[in-house]
Amino acid sequence: MKKSIALILALCLALCLCACGGTSKTAESTQPSASAEASTEKPLIGLSMHNQTETWAVQFKDSFVEAAEAAGYEVKVTDANSDASSQVKQVEDLVSMKVKALVVLPADYTALGNALKAAKEAGIPIVNADSKVADADQQYVDCFITADCYGGGKTCGEYLAKVLPENATIGALNYPQLSVIAERFTGLADALKAAGRDDVKIIEKDVTDLSAIASYTEDMLMANPEICGFVCLNDNTALSCYGACKQLDHADAIVIGFDGSPAGKQSIAANEMTGTMVYSPVELAKASAAAADAIIAGKTFEKETKIEMKMINRDNIKDYDVNSWS
Repeated sequence: MKKSIALILALCLALCLCACGGTSKTAESTQPSASAEASTEKPLIGLSMHNQTETWAVQFKDSFVEAAEAAGYEVKVTDANSDASSQVKQVEDLVSMKVKALVVLPADYTALGNALKAAKEAGIPIVNADSKVADADQQYVDCFITADCYGGGKTCGEYLAKVLPENATIGALNYPQLSVIAERFTGLADALKAAGRDDVKIIEKDVTDLSAIASYTEDMLMANPEICGFVCLNDNTALSCYGACKQLDHADAIVIGFDGSPAGKQSIAANEMTGTMVYSPVELAKASAAAADAIIAGKTFEKETKIEMKMINRDNIKDYDVNSWS
């Protein structure tokens, strides 16, 4: 009898041990391995924005993040608020985060050399978007994506050559800290010269405060009441410029912006602004995200991409959706 009881107890103990062993094995199999956890992490792209105050820049950021996330990436966005020293620090921070690629829209195209060099030395590929960095710093950049800003300025100049009266004077609100803006005014001047419009006088103002456009416009008109039109660095500037012109009884002045923004197109449709050169943040952002993806994946990519700019004015505004970015 004792032997039977001992045998039964031994069998029960063996069954318990088997059950415990099975439970332990099952629990282990349900735990994700370290490699499995790592594989679920999305590769990180750093997007260093020059600012997030201009609607163009906000749309670029939104479009870039959407395109990159759709391709399987996470995006870390920084905003320099148009301050070059802040952007340098932010790029350094992105490098320390070991991003897989860095997309940079310079606040000042001359100021990023050391930060870009550090990124390159860390093995981080760089997509330079919008404004091209200084010649000495292009060695650190894998590719450059922008609009054909010189060509856009030239198209604008060709339009003005046809519509400006003889001996016209125009104001140019420039922002030379960004090469993409400076190039527009170079193209504009070259087009007027090529068209034989040496009679056109250009009075240029370098914008140092984007919130003071109305004051700049007023000052230029008071000092040069013969001004019959303005070419502005973007649509927001053009809208402020037109408002000042209207207040000073110059509502018939030609006012042209650069962006193709909804607000700019709505103003054109209302016979306020004369025109805008389409500088699509959506297309630039998509192209920049695609370039970063190609570089990370080891695919071929273009070293330089320029997206064509086109003009929207009162003659063709009916062909465009005025409620969305072009």
